Order: sequence, then structure tokens, then C-alpha cells
Amino acid sequence: MIKNFTFSFLMLAATLSFAQGYDLPLTWDDGAVTYGVVDFGGNASTIMVDPNDANNTIVKSEKTAAAQGWAGTTIGVDVSGTVTSFSKKLPFTNTDTKMSIKVMSPDAGITVRFKVEDASDPTKSVETEAKTTKANEWEVLVFDFSKQADGTALLDLNKTYNKGSVFFNYNVDGPTAGAKTYYWDNVEFMTSGPTKNQINLPVTFEDTMVDYTLTDFGDMVSTIVADPAGGTNMVAMSKKVASSPTWAGVTAGTPFGFKDAIPFTTTQTKMTVKVYSPDADITVRLKVEDAGDPTKSCETDTKTTKANAWEDVVFDFSKHADGTAALDLMNTYSKASLFFNFGVDGATAGEKTYYWDDMMFGEPDNSSVKDIASTTLSYYPNPVTDVININANATINNITVSNSLGQVVAHIDATTTQVTVDMSTYENGLYVFVVETNNDTISFKAAKN
Repeated sequence: MIKNFTFSFLMLAATLSFAQGYDLPLTWDDGAVTYGVVDFGGNASTIMVDPNDANNTIVKSEKTAAAQGWAGTTIGVDVSGTVTSFSKKLPFTNTDTKMSIKVMSPDAGITVRFKVEDASDPTKSVETEAKTTKANEWEVLVFDFSKQADGTALLDLNKTYNKGSVFFNYNVDGPTAGAKTYYWDNVEFMTSGPTKNQINLPVTFEDTMVDYTLTDFGDMVSTIVADPAGGTNMVAMSKKVASSPTWAGVTAGTPFGFKDAIPFTTTQTKMTVKVYSPDADITVRLKVEDAGDPTKSCETDTKTTKANAWEDVVFDFSKHADGTAALDLMNTYSKASLFFNFGVDGATAGEKTYYWDDMMFGEPDNSSVKDIASTTLSYYPNPVTDVININANATINNITVSNSLGQVVAHIDATTTQVTVDMSTYENGLYVFVVETNNDTISFKAAKN
């Protein structure tokens, strides 16, 4: 039986020591371990034999009639009175952010908060919540620390989290709720299987080994679905429901943001997103920020021009939205969020569904002919599915292809006026071609779909 995690105020004899901490999963059943819990705020907890299973040990936590709204329980105390918890730091990654606790509550629909922190520095912590769905029955509550509770710190993978506390019926005090008794067991760290790669630009939703987790806010509801226009393309669907406020939106990926910072320069300030909106002429806002410091951000707006059809929507961060910070090239921008029909709430607009795809740095260049100096260059098709054909009225000596992050992905030597570049194995996104001829050096952009 896999077990979960608990906290409470238990006064332990000074002869007991827990300095080594507890291994997960925490089951309370290991006879070689002396378990302990520490209460605060008016909780009263004990470790006891499960009344329905003599071979199982659980924790009973009473939130008394005098308890504070923030009353809770922390795991363990050593001989010196120091609260301890896990034997090693919790192994959070950009994809593994969840823990679970088996709980039996007297009421359904109550909030249970779970806090983990650095045992040596309580200023380093992260808190998240889950709700019970059953009364007087066991259920497993899942706590996703990538979705921190309002007003609390973000999960930071650079920090050590090795101590935990649980708060039943959080923010409701004992005088209001009356004395309530909760049982809990089986504290477990949840792993998701093969580790996926951190999201990065361009965001295409096609790579099965990339973590495309979408993070909603303001009652937005997002998921990854098949392209509504047909075909095998995968896209994001974001539904702005009737209860959504004006600022409802969705973040591309988890709170950890992109693997690489968005490479803004003094001349490269644009990003592009393919959008499929039910209405033309609605405002779409794109916000970029420092994934580690949300006070460093820049926001800009644009408008859709089509209804129920895909279009490339370009955002120019050199033109920041009114009342927001200007683009600062000294900042790191590593996370992006979209706001559909920004400034209009769901109650006014009604429920609306938006699709989006191919979030990329830069903007697509759909022109097919470039005249620079004495060279005429043509290239087609654009966007590209498999191959792109490049023709010039001069001899092409070489072609360099770079992705949207400026990384060279191909270098092609040639001595001809016609070159075919196979892009079938390229990731979807925006690519820059630099073509050197006998006369000129010419660049253009092509989008791979």
C-alpha cells in the first residue's frame, strides 16, 4: 500500500530522534522508523492504528473548535525540538511537480493546502491546494506545485524543499466550522514517467517529447487538440468561459517558461502566433516575462482580421501596451502568455473558443520574390511542408539556414542557380535563410509547418 504525507502537533519524548528524516512514500508503517508530527494554530494530531485495518497506521488530525484558519500539521520533530521532514530534497523537475496524500474528510468540497519548504530556510517555500470530493471516504488528493496558491511563491527548481505541512479546511477557523477530524496517510511524490524536454520556441505542439503543459488563469480552459481546420496538426484550444474576467489567459507551458530566453534585440522585437478566432477585430495580448521574476515583463496588443480561419498574428514588443512596461533588453524574457479578447469579460462576450499554434520569435515572410542589388531571388512554397525551392538569376555559392533562436541548422554549398532544401526533418517554426551569390548576400524567412 503506497502511502502519503502528514503534519501535526505531537509532543514527543526527548529520547526520540528524527534527524535523519523520512523517506517517501511516507506510510507510517515502517517499524524501524519513529514517526512524529507537529501541530500549530490549534490542531491536535496523533499517529494511530487504522480502525478499519489493524495492519495499517494513519494520522488523525483534529482541527479544534478554537483553531485558526491557518491551523495545520508538520511532519516530525527531533530530540532538540527541530522539525524535520524528508530525508532528501523533493525531486521536483519541470515535468514532475506533483505530490499526493490519501485523505478522509468529514466534508466534501473543503480546501486542503500543502506547503513544502527548505527546512533550514522557511522563506523558501511553495504552497498549493486541492479540494476534497468525498465525505467520510478515503480519496487520493493530488497537489500540483506548478500551480501555486494565490499570493504564495512560485516553485523554484533551484531551491531545496525538504519539509512539509498540511492544512485542512484552509482559511476556515474552528469557531466557524466547529471541531472537525481528518485522517490521512500515504504521502507520495508522483513521477510522470519518461522526462519530457522543457518547452522552447517555436511552440508547435507536435513533439511528443516536449512538455507543452498549458497553465490557465482567470477561468480560461485550455487543452491540446487536433486542428479544427482538419489534418494531423495539433494545436492549443483555449476557451474563455462566461465567468472569465477581462484578463483571462493562458501561459505557454509550465511556470518554468522556455528553455532559452527570447532573443530580443534592438531590431528584432516581434513574435508571431497562428490564431483561429471565432471573431475578427478582437484584441489579442501577448505578455512576455522573466520566468523567475514576474515583475520584469512586457506586453503588447494586436487584433485579429479573420473569423474562423487561421492567420499569423504579429506582436511587436517595441510598441508596448498602454500602462505596461517598455521592452528592456537588459531583462531576461523567458515565458509567454496569451490573452484572447483582452479587456472584455466572459459575461459580456459569452463563451468563446480560440485556437492557436506556432508561437515563434520573429514574423513570417510570405513574399516569394526579393530584388536586392543585381540579384533576383525566388523561393517557394512558403510556408514549407517538405522542401523549399530557391532560384536566383546568379550563381548560388552557399546557403545558411538558422532557426528562430539564431542557431545554424544547415549549411549548403552550391555552384548553381537552383537549390532545393529538404526541410522534412526540421522542427516546425520560423527559419532564416542567408543566400550568398556571386553578386550579393540575400536573406529571407520561411515558416515550416
